[in-house]
Amino acid sequence: MIREIAFRLSLMVLMLLAASGCSGPAIVESSATAVTVRYSSLDGIDGATQLARKACAAHGKTARLRNSANFGLNDRYGHFDCV
Repeated sequence: MIREIAFRLSLMVLMLLAASGCSGPAIVESSATAVTVRYSSLDGIDGATQLARKACAAHGKTARLRNSANFGLNDRYGHFDCV
């Protein structure tokens, strides 16, 4: 019984991890001067840059990567200036 519970719990954790990696890049914070985009290692910085370009274009500006930060194996953030 304990093995079955552990197996089901492990399966649920794997499914959640797989689903979180498939969500694609997302804007975390956006203003007329800067954009922060969360992306995964699977998405890469290119997907985050495209999203930041669209957000900056709404203000008539272009996106320039200021820096990126990695948290863990799959959680990354790109910080862009709108210039």
